[in-house]
Amino acid sequence: MNKKTSFIHSSFCRKYIMIFVFATMMIIFAVNSKNFFTVSNLSNTVITQVAAGFLAMGGMFILITNEFDLSLGYNLCFCMIIGAYFCGQGWPAPGVILAMLLTGTIFGLLNGILVVKLQISSFIVTLAVGLTLSGFSQAVSGGGILYISQPQSIINFTRGTIGKNGIGYCVILLLLFFAILEVVLAHTAYGRQLYAVGVSKKIAHLAGIQTDKIRISAFSAAGFFAGLGGLMLMGQLGAASPSYGTSYLLPGYATVFLSTTSFKPGYINVPGVILSMLIVTFGSNGVQMIGGNTAVSNVFQGLLLIFAMWLSTRFSRVSFLGGE
Repeated sequence: MNKKTSFIHSSFCRKYIMIFVFATMMIIFAVNSKNFFTVSNLSNTVITQVAAGFLAMGGMFILITNEFDLSLGYNLCFCMIIGAYFCGQGWPAPGVILAMLLTGTIFGLLNGILVVKLQISSFIVTLAVGLTLSGFSQAVSGGGILYISQPQSIINFTRGTIGKNGIGYCVILLLLFFAILEVVLAHTAYGRQLYAVGVSKKIAHLAGIQTDKIRISAFSAAGFFAGLGGLMLMGQLGAASPSYGTSYLLPGYATVFLSTTSFKPGYINVPGVILSMLIVTFGSNGVQMIGGNTAVSNVFQGLLLIFAMWLSTRFSRVSFLGGE
């Protein structure tokens, strides 16, 4: 093996190649747009992607256990509708937040029960639940937009920053949950069981892991994070609509897939998700800053995902779930 090939397949290159990709991308956009590398643009761009970040957290639980959830975006949307409805009824902030988080968790739990107990494909179950949630959203909202002006604390938190154009309060909350998730996945028995179930449910069961409970808990956790993402998006937009939120599903999953290319190649991991989120977020923002429209931005995200997965295949030679 020559030196060039040895470096390409080295542990250092496999772990940190996407950091180089991210840095290169940022430099290119900064050179081509004087407004890209400004504090206000960087801060506002991250804040607007907090909902996608929480949805990606939910997607991590699903993909680690080798399942799929097509209802996440619809769940997020329905949670927004429920929150906006109760805001309109004059509910205080704690009540609205609890209602949204419970709504998301309950439908996540429903997904898990249907998949595990009825042994139906998660793809089919979550598609059906997603369509049902879409109908519920239309029914509760009347097919229109529900605007909110109260509770002010929710709006202030989701839009507020530390100082002018500083880090957003919602970004701090996102990072806090990422830190908790890193501890859970990397340093607890529950986290190891999630990965084990994803590699092989049969082997995990023979090892004494209660695979059914683990899978149901993964769907429930995904629903919780969908509710949390809905809360952030509702506060930022000051409104909810049946058309809001569903577009976050694919970008959320894209960041999870991209995480397998960095830090722990072949494994879904929290640091990788954070880096991937930054790449997707600032990549789309940079494309628009230099004159590209939404269509060009979507093409960029698709090509980026293909490129990253090629890197993962070439460098790590392992599956995205962590199996050899």
